Amino acid sequence: MSDSVTVTNQQAADLLDQVADRLQILDANRFRVIAFRNAAESIRNLGRTLASIQAEDGLEKIPGVGKGIADALRELLETGHVQEFDELAENVPDGVIAMMQVPDMGPKKARRLWEELDITSIEQLRAAAAAGELAQLKGFGKKSEEKILKGIELLAARQDERTPAGDARPPAEKLVGDLRAALADGDIIRIEIAGSLRRWQETIGDVDILAVSENPAAVMQAFGALPQVAEVIAAGETKQSVILTTGLQVDLRVVEARNWGAALQYFTGSKAHNVPLRELALKRGWSLNEYGLTATGSGDAPEGEARFFSEEAALYAFLGMACPPPELRENRGEIQAAQNGRLPQLITLDDVRGELHGHTTYSDGKNTIEEMARAAMARGYGYWNVSDHSVGLGVVQGVDAEQIVRQAEEIARLNARFAAEGLDFRLLHGTEAEVLADGTMGLPDEVLATLDVVVASIHSGLRQDRDAITTRCLQVVHNPHVDILGHPTGRLIGRRAPADLDMEAVLRACAETGTVVEINANPMRLDLNDIYARRAVELGCKLAINCDAHSPADLALLRYGIGVARRAWLTPDDVINTRPVDDMLALLKR
Repeated sequence: MSDSVTVTNQQAADLLDQVADRLQILDANRFRVIAFRNAAESIRNLGRTLASIQAEDGLEKIPGVGKGIADALRELLETGHVQEFDELAENVPDGVIAMMQVPDMGPKKARRLWEELDITSIEQLRAAAAAGELAQLKGFGKKSEEKILKGIELLAARQDERTPAGDARPPAEKLVGDLRAALADGDIIRIEIAGSLRRWQETIGDVDILAVSENPAAVMQAFGALPQVAEVIAAGETKQSVILTTGLQVDLRVVEARNWGAALQYFTGSKAHNVPLRELALKRGWSLNEYGLTATGSGDAPEGEARFFSEEAALYAFLGMACPPPELRENRGEIQAAQNGRLPQLITLDDVRGELHGHTTYSDGKNTIEEMARAAMARGYGYWNVSDHSVGLGVVQGVDAEQIVRQAEEIARLNARFAAEGLDFRLLHGTEAEVLADGTMGLPDEVLATLDVVVASIHSGLRQDRDAITTRCLQVVHNPHVDILGHPTGRLIGRRAPADLDMEAVLRACAETGTVVEINANPMRLDLNDIYARRAVELGCKLAINCDAHSPADLALLRYGIGVARRAWLTPDDVINTRPVDDMLALLKR
């Protein structure tokens, strides 16, 4: 970069992540690595440019940005580079950092390959693995080489990767709010996010926003001038496309009020839903587009007659069907269900009574048990399960049998205090038990038997072959003390591929044993996905939707899990934590 180049938020965040990568390669203090990661994440989620924050508030006001990182960011904004970071880059080649993007290629492996085989690029890594040269290193064999080659293929396939919904939704929602605030009262009559975000897909391409206004010129001008807009790439009287400081493209369209229903339906999609809907309209003698319906002359209406709809439901009703919720519009039977009056009453946020997977300072959570309990109460919950990581997960200080006893005593004291305060709330005592490489648990069965709710999760060894990891998972599901199978495939969207599990076998075993399957609401996981969640219910499984919260703020992530559940056609009856605590506990395996 030079001092004449504007530094975008995305560029700054990427640079901080690269610094964290290099520090990991050099085995630096892990807290320093985490500091750079947290700062990068905060910057990606900003709704304003770094330059404007520096000028108006000071960079230290950004969450996770301390004095040292703030000083580095100031140097970056003023000169286009940071001397300390440049020196660090000279010590660790860019290609070694790039190798860490290959699935399962962590910093220790990348460093060994660099230092011992002088591999400094993904292409060199591919060639060495294909030639069998990695096997000369201790701990690397033929299977390792095969996994690395598969990982490189997976990485190449992600070059056109879509944006995770968790990265797209917050800036899109802020954009809508800021646009409203920037305009005079009445300039925006209606506005809504459409497209795949409205359907709660786990990843999206561009963001589509639809608005109704009698003053579209003012809307277009205000939209392009918003502080989070880095570039206007196309502008017209009623449509504008911009690139945000996050790198996300957003398309805004302004339509007339009479076209709102058809436009919202059209731009919500999906294409798979819209195509058969248009065919249905044609059979009735109408051509459907984003403006409304036009008679083709093959039906009762004269050719050219137009029909407009101010609401989506009116359009669907005209076509002889109920209005399918946006989450269902994927051509998976929703059109037939809407025609036959069989659309499900989908689960909503308000249906959830409590959560069964969350963390505190006993493991890697940021808040105490009481703080998390109070946050759960503030959301209207009647219960919350303390499920800190057990021993056995190497990267986290897990809870052992002795700490379980201490934790139980603290939870009992807190429950007594809540009762004395007249609060209708109950803390449950559980664990997120680590599933070890041989399928055994991080805590012995006699300890698990003392707990209210046991969540079992696989965090390591996710790249085991299909038979091995499926056998390992089935062993856990058949453990009589395991109530919930947590984030079953272990995927991280865009960062780590799901384990090669035989999900059909796993879900059948969960149905047989009464093991509840989790939908993890963290937007980087969303695991189970909607396809497997729907299959789980078909097989007779019960599900739980949990935030896997590590702080009170994480409890707000539940909406992403609800989005998955709605895409899976789930009703409140399919999810155990829609029930009062005693009714919920009665559904557990024990």
